[in-house]
Amino acid sequence: SGFTVVSTANNHAADRGPLGIDRTIENLDAAGLAYTGTRHRDRPDMAWSTTTSAKGITVAWLACSYSTNGMPDPQAQVLNCYRQKAEIAAEVARLAAADGIDAVIVTPHWGQENSAIPLASDRQWAKDMVAAGATAIIGTHPHVLQPWERLTAADGREALVVYSTGNFISNQPRPEQRSGVVVLLELVKGATGRAMLS
Repeated sequence: SGFTVVSTANNHAADRGPLGIDRTIENLDAAGLAYTGTRHRDRPDMAWSTTTSAKGITVAWLACSYSTNGMPDPQAQVLNCYRQKAEIAAEVARLAAADGIDAVIVTPHWGQENSAIPLASDRQWAKDMVAAGATAIIGTHPHVLQPWERLTAADGREALVVYSTGNFISNQPRPEQRSGVVVLLELVKGATGRAMLS
Protein backbone atom coordinates (compact mmCIF):
# COMPACT_ATOMS: atom_id res chain seq x y z
CA SER A 1 0.00 0.00 0.00
CA GLY A 2 3.01 2.29 -0.16
CA PHE A 3 4.20 2.34 3.46
CA THR A 4 7.91 1.69 3.95
CA VAL A 5 8.33 2.59 7.63
CA VAL A 6 5.97 2.45 10.61
CA SER A 7 5.99 3.76 14.16
CA THR A 8 5.33 1.02 16.69
CA ALA A 9 5.49 3.37 19.69
CA ASN A 10 2.05 4.34 20.95
CA ASN A 11 -0.06 4.12 24.08
CA HIS A 12 -1.41 0.69 23.01
CA ALA A 13 1.99 -0.81 22.18
CA ALA A 14 2.01 -2.91 25.38
CA ASP A 15 -1.66 -3.96 25.35
CA ARG A 16 -0.63 -7.59 24.70
CA GLY A 17 2.47 -7.39 26.87
CA PRO A 18 6.05 -8.16 25.86
CA LEU A 19 4.95 -11.04 23.63
CA GLY A 20 2.66 -8.72 21.65
CA ILE A 21 5.51 -6.27 21.10
CA ASP A 22 7.79 -9.10 19.97
CA ARG A 23 5.21 -10.57 17.58
CA THR A 24 4.52 -7.16 16.04
CA ILE A 25 8.23 -6.74 15.36
CA GLU A 26 8.55 -10.29 14.01
CA ASN A 27 5.70 -9.70 11.57
CA LEU A 28 7.14 -6.37 10.44
CA ASP A 29 10.52 -8.06 9.89
CA ALA A 30 8.84 -10.83 7.88
CA ALA A 31 7.07 -8.22 5.73
CA GLY A 32 10.30 -6.27 5.19
CA LEU A 33 8.87 -3.11 6.79
CA ALA A 34 11.17 -0.76 8.70
CA TYR A 35 9.91 0.24 12.14
CA THR A 36 10.92 2.44 15.06
CA GLY A 37 9.85 2.99 18.66
CA THR A 38 9.89 -0.53 20.12
CA ARG A 39 12.46 -3.27 20.67
CA HIS A 40 12.24 -7.06 20.66
CA ARG A 41 13.09 -8.69 24.00
CA ASP A 42 15.83 -10.70 22.29
CA ARG A 43 17.43 -7.51 20.89
CA PRO A 44 17.65 -5.09 23.85
CA ASP A 45 20.68 -3.27 22.45
CA MET A 46 19.28 -2.53 18.99
CA ALA A 47 18.93 1.10 17.98
CA TRP A 48 15.56 2.73 18.51
CA SER A 49 15.82 4.38 15.11
CA THR A 50 15.67 3.06 11.56
CA THR A 51 16.47 4.50 8.14
CA THR A 52 14.87 4.57 4.72
CA SER A 53 16.28 5.82 1.43
CA ALA A 54 14.63 7.21 -1.68
CA LYS A 55 15.84 9.34 -4.58
CA GLY A 56 19.30 9.79 -3.10
CA ILE A 57 18.13 10.93 0.34
CA THR A 58 18.44 8.80 3.47
CA VAL A 59 16.08 9.63 6.31
CA ALA A 60 16.46 8.43 9.89
CA TRP A 61 13.20 7.85 11.75
CA LEU A 62 12.73 7.85 15.52
CA ALA A 63 9.39 7.21 17.26
CA CYS A 64 8.38 7.40 20.92
CA SER A 65 5.21 7.33 23.02
CA TYR A 66 4.08 9.36 26.01
CA SER A 67 2.93 6.18 27.82
CA THR A 68 1.61 2.63 27.54
CA ASN A 69 -1.71 3.42 29.26
CA GLY A 70 -0.45 2.01 32.54
CA MET A 71 0.30 -1.37 30.99
CA PRO A 72 3.60 -2.72 32.31
CA ASP A 73 6.68 -2.58 30.08
CA PRO A 74 8.98 -4.77 32.18
CA GLN A 75 11.62 -5.17 29.46
CA ALA A 76 11.67 -1.44 28.54
CA GLN A 77 10.60 -2.25 24.99
CA VAL A 78 8.72 1.00 24.24
CA LEU A 79 10.66 4.26 23.90
CA ASN A 80 9.10 6.86 26.22
CA CYS A 81 9.08 10.44 24.90
CA TYR A 82 9.33 12.04 28.33
CA ARG A 83 11.18 9.67 30.65
CA GLN A 84 13.80 9.03 27.96
CA LYS A 85 13.93 12.55 26.54
CA ALA A 86 17.69 12.90 27.07
CA GLU A 87 18.30 9.57 25.33
CA ILE A 88 16.07 10.63 22.42
CA ALA A 89 17.85 13.98 22.06
CA ALA A 90 21.22 12.19 22.09
CA GLU A 91 20.01 9.76 19.41
CA VAL A 92 18.71 12.65 17.27
CA ALA A 93 22.07 14.41 17.59
CA ARG A 94 23.96 11.21 16.72
CA LEU A 95 21.79 10.59 13.67
CA ALA A 96 21.99 14.22 12.52
CA ALA A 97 25.79 14.07 12.64
CA ALA A 98 26.14 10.64 11.03
CA ASP A 99 27.61 10.28 7.57
CA GLY A 100 25.06 9.01 5.09
CA ILE A 101 22.01 10.32 6.95
CA ASP A 102 20.48 13.36 5.32
CA ALA A 103 17.52 14.11 7.60
CA VAL A 104 16.07 13.03 10.95
CA ILE A 105 12.29 12.78 11.41
CA VAL A 106 10.90 12.21 14.91
CA THR A 107 7.35 10.87 15.31
CA PRO A 108 6.16 11.32 18.90
CA HIS A 109 2.88 9.79 20.04
CA TRP A 110 1.93 12.53 22.50
CA GLY A 111 -0.48 15.29 23.45
CA GLN A 112 -3.87 15.56 25.10
CA GLU A 113 -6.71 13.63 23.47
CA ASN A 114 -9.40 15.73 21.76
CA SER A 115 -7.51 18.98 22.33
CA ALA A 116 -6.77 21.18 19.32
CA ILE A 117 -4.04 22.97 21.28
CA PRO A 118 -0.58 21.42 21.77
CA LEU A 119 0.70 21.13 25.31
CA ALA A 120 3.25 23.79 26.23
CA SER A 121 5.59 21.00 27.33
CA ASP A 122 5.33 19.40 23.89
CA ARG A 123 6.15 22.69 22.20
CA GLN A 124 9.31 22.87 24.31
CA TRP A 125 10.07 19.20 23.60
CA ALA A 126 9.84 19.96 19.87
CA LYS A 127 12.21 22.92 20.21
CA ASP A 128 14.69 20.75 22.07
CA MET A 129 14.60 18.05 19.37
CA VAL A 130 15.05 20.63 16.61
CA ALA A 131 18.02 22.01 18.55
CA ALA A 132 19.40 18.46 18.71
CA GLY A 133 19.18 18.14 14.92
CA ALA A 134 15.67 17.01 13.94
CA THR A 135 14.52 18.01 10.46
CA ALA A 136 10.84 17.39 11.21
CA ILE A 137 8.58 16.28 14.05
CA ILE A 138 5.26 14.69 13.08
CA GLY A 139 3.00 14.03 16.08
CA THR A 140 0.01 11.78 16.63
CA HIS A 141 -2.40 10.71 19.40
CA PRO A 142 -4.85 13.56 20.16
CA HIS A 143 -7.34 12.20 17.54
CA VAL A 144 -7.94 15.76 16.35
CA LEU A 145 -5.90 18.17 14.30
CA GLN A 146 -3.39 20.43 16.00
CA PRO A 147 -1.39 23.24 14.38
CA TRP A 148 1.91 23.05 12.58
CA GLU A 149 4.81 25.48 12.56
CA ARG A 150 8.31 25.97 11.26
CA LEU A 151 11.04 26.34 13.85
CA THR A 152 14.48 27.77 13.21
CA ALA A 153 17.43 26.23 15.03
CA ALA A 154 20.35 28.26 16.33
CA ASP A 155 22.43 27.15 13.32
CA GLY A 156 19.81 28.52 10.91
CA ARG A 157 18.23 25.17 9.96
CA GLU A 158 14.48 25.19 9.49
CA ALA A 159 12.40 22.31 10.81
CA LEU A 160 8.72 21.46 10.47
CA VAL A 161 6.62 20.52 13.50
CA VAL A 162 3.14 19.06 13.06
CA TYR A 163 1.76 18.58 16.56
CA SER A 164 -1.08 16.23 15.59
CA THR A 165 -2.17 14.87 12.23
CA GLY A 166 -5.61 13.93 13.61
CA ASN A 167 -7.14 10.56 12.73
CA PHE A 168 -6.19 8.76 9.54
CA ILE A 169 -8.76 5.96 9.88
CA SER A 170 -11.13 5.97 12.83
CA ASN A 171 -14.60 4.96 13.98
CA GLN A 172 -14.79 7.95 16.32
CA PRO A 173 -18.01 9.87 15.62
CA ARG A 174 -17.40 13.58 16.21
CA PRO A 175 -16.60 15.68 13.12
CA GLU A 176 -13.28 16.89 14.54
CA GLN A 177 -12.31 13.24 15.17
CA ARG A 178 -13.09 12.32 11.58
CA SER A 179 -10.54 14.75 10.20
CA GLY A 180 -6.87 14.25 9.52
CA VAL A 181 -4.03 15.37 7.33
CA VAL A 182 -1.31 13.57 5.41
CA VAL A 183 1.90 15.56 5.66
CA LEU A 184 3.69 15.98 2.35
CA LEU A 185 7.23 16.82 3.35
CA GLU A 186 9.63 17.60 0.52
CA LEU A 187 13.34 17.38 1.20
CA VAL A 188 16.11 18.62 -1.07
CA LYS A 189 19.89 18.43 -0.73
CA GLY A 190 21.28 21.72 0.50
CA ALA A 191 24.68 23.29 -0.14
CA THR A 192 26.16 21.31 2.75
CA GLY A 193 24.98 18.02 1.19
CA ARG A 194 22.42 17.48 3.95
CA ALA A 195 18.70 17.45 3.24
CA MET A 196 16.59 20.45 4.08
CA LEU A 197 12.94 21.43 3.77
CA SER A 198 12.17 22.77 0.32
